Amino acid sequence: MTLKKMTSWLKPIEPTQDPLYVIFEHHLFNFQDSNIDRETFILNVIKEYLSFIRRQKISIPIEIETHITEELFAQVNTMLAKKIYGFMGLEDYQNTVDSDEKKKANQNYSKTIRKSR
Repeated sequence: MTLKKMTSWLKPIEPTQDPLYVIFEHHLFNFQDSNIDRETFILNVIKEYLSFIRRQKISIPIEIETHITEELFAQVNTMLAKKIYGFMGLEDYQNTVDSDEKKKANQNYSKTIRKSR
């Protein structure tokens, strides 16, 4: 018997989306304020992510919240740099993103984030 036959009854597992990335993409594709700077954009993503974590009944000890925020800042900054590499800014990037990609990001956001509210 082959491995394929032995495991044919298994259903494929859908990969789960990283909530931080889902929130990041949502903010990226729904970015409206051209006066907002990079740091504020990143802090808005982190603020929503920490709210999401708290709604999941996950508590973050106050003693390490600063360290977690710093790590999240570095992660979101890296995600942003990779996404908009080669573009002049967020608005320039948004102008090149097709509507299907935006729609998929909004669907992921609805499934992942809004269901936790």
